[in-house]
Amino acid sequence: MHMMKKVAVFIFMILFVQAAVCQTWVDTLDSYARESYLPASRYNWTWQDAALLNTMVKQYDLSAPSKKQVYFDYVKTAMDKTYFLASGRTPNGVASGLGLAFLYRVTKDTKYKTKAQKIYADYLKIRRTKDGAVSHLMLFTELWDDTIFMIGEFLLSMYQATGDEKYLTELAKQIRLHREKLQDKDWGLWYHGWDSAKRRHCTFCSQMFWPDKQTHRSTEFWGRGNGWVVVTLSDALETIPKSNPLWNEFAGYLKEMIQNLPRLQDKKTGHWFQLPARPADPDNYIESSCTAMFAYGIEAALRMGIVTDSAYRQSVGLAYHGLRDYSLTPIHKQYLITKNVCTGTCIGHKKYYLKRAVQRGKPYGIGMFIQFGLRYQLDENILPVVKKSP
Repeated sequence: MHMMKKVAVFIFMILFVQAAVCQTWVDTLDSYARESYLPASRYNWTWQDAALLNTMVKQYDLSAPSKKQVYFDYVKTAMDKTYFLASGRTPNGVASGLGLAFLYRVTKDTKYKTKAQKIYADYLKIRRTKDGAVSHLMLFTELWDDTIFMIGEFLLSMYQATGDEKYLTELAKQIRLHREKLQDKDWGLWYHGWDSAKRRHCTFCSQMFWPDKQTHRSTEFWGRGNGWVVVTLSDALETIPKSNPLWNEFAGYLKEMIQNLPRLQDKKTGHWFQLPARPADPDNYIESSCTAMFAYGIEAALRMGIVTDSAYRQSVGLAYHGLRDYSLTPIHKQYLITKNVCTGTCIGHKKYYLKRAVQRGKPYGIGMFIQFGLRYQLDENILPVVKKSP
């Protein structure tokens, strides 16, 4: 009887997910995010919530005029609620500022411009390396690949709102400096972090002695860490005119980051792994947030002609169907929620990453599922028809 019940539940979940996906799975997940998981009235000025806020801005930009108001209202409510608490004293604090820049772009209300400029002024005071790379931490000078998204989406939003290229110049500077310290030239992927200090230390959640003694870098390519960079580069290429020299520069960076991803992808589930360069490690596991991020970047590269090989097209299709089949599950009867999402993660050695917990939901998981799913559905005509994952 117990086994029959489990089988019945499993069949129900499959039918529910398939029905939602065939119709409006992106809309279903989006509704859950706005109505139940993180209503705008509960928004907090954190990097986690900023990842979902970024998705609401993307939804606004890509939606039909009749549907824009719901996303505008979400961003406005979230920013008005946190207006007097907003600051940009750390990269994670800067992240939510993209909502202020968006509101100025759409409304031209100087209230939002003034506050967004204050966030930028705070940002310029953040601890930096000697050559000007922004530290992810306040007390120690460390470069994390996460930083690129946290500051990058804000800088892109400020450029969109004002047309001032100083924001693009700053973004390019940070990408170059971080890439110099973090990129592995063979893989194209970035190590999670670099520490400037001669003494090695830990922080509230990083592992003690994580930097290599010689390179000062961490030893692993973390999936979501690389995903943050891939997403930011993709969004920069959407935003910057092709006539700008930065476009080709960023296109080259994106291409080198995704060059090995198709062969590292798990062909059964369509997912990439928590540590993407270790797909054969028995302790490794599929991770859905980085899968959505990588697929988002590959889809962007295909759409913009940066890559054309059929392996990339197949990879995007596998990811879309794999996320649907393996990393969406029903919740509260009418909604869907994400699963296989690694919890918040600092820096450590291999075992540190492989022991990180996986959870359902998380703003960055939900947000990137929506962003990738929406883009895939909009651009499905340029992508291959891939059979449902086995």
